Amino acid sequence: MKKILCVGHSAYDITYLLPHFPVENRKYKAKDRIMVSGGPAGNAAYLLGKYGEKVSYITALGNDFYGKKILEDLNEVGVDTKNIVVSNKLVTPCSIIIANEESGSRTIINYREEKPIDDFKMTYEKAPEIILFDGHELDIALKVHKEFPNAVSVLDAGTYKEGTLVIGKFVDYLVCSEDFAKDYCKMDRIEEKDFKYVLEKLEELNKNTIIVTLGERGSIMKKDGELLKFKAFKTKAVDTTGAGDIFHGAFVYGLSNEFSIEKNIEFASACASLSVEKLGGRNSIPELDEVEKRIKRG
Repeated sequence: MKKILCVGHSAYDITYLLPHFPVENRKYKAKDRIMVSGGPAGNAAYLLGKYGEKVSYITALGNDFYGKKILEDLNEVGVDTKNIVVSNKLVTPCSIIIANEESGSRTIINYREEKPIDDFKMTYEKAPEIILFDGHELDIALKVHKEFPNAVSVLDAGTYKEGTLVIGKFVDYLVCSEDFAKDYCKMDRIEEKDFKYVLEKLEELNKNTIIVTLGERGSIMKKDGELLKFKAFKTKAVDTTGAGDIFHGAFVYGLSNEFSIEKNIEFASACASLSVEKLGGRNSIPELDEVEKRIKRG
């Protein structure tokens, strides 16, 4: 196993750019189209490979066209894929994504078959030092956690579901989206006056480091009992697909390179801000020198 291990969901993403969100029962001609591999942990693994990190990835794929394309893309950046489950019994998930040019938002329609992976076994010579989970492939994730209990662990809690709740209890870094935080705290909106309450409420789930990403409003966390607020980088969003995945992958990069927590959140935020300026998810991962320039620009 490489230094970093990512565990979770893969999908093949087909993104259509429309001038505005569609109205039911009409036909539209897309202004642009991007077809690329995706998935939260998959995008993070790809970023880490692209940035020169030693990274392994575990997911479940069908032995089909999309599964083979996902493996091909990961191998191109040096991701170790030998423990990925590929089966004729599975169908590789596929997502149709509508990118709204008017607002920069994205709407994702994903199809995946929920099938247990009963015969999963890992082959490795060395334990990973850092593990990123995304809450998917829960059976595999729990086996990985049991096998490598001493690894530093991170959860990309993008959505409120069984997997994020189960894994969220034991990770060292619970890095969650605003949507997850709202659902967990049973809130319709999170205002600045709610920041302290939200972090304290999330501590019922996880007693370690909690970070909540708030999109264009930045992110928040508590350090030594003090509420810290981090500003987002100014950007013009074209498509927000994959921004959270890229944030989490960049955050793990920072852990691997021993960034301070403040520098790490700044680095991850810069990566995410650059990614939303392009159409598509994985293809919008910025180059390292672009990230450095954005941080210097502020």
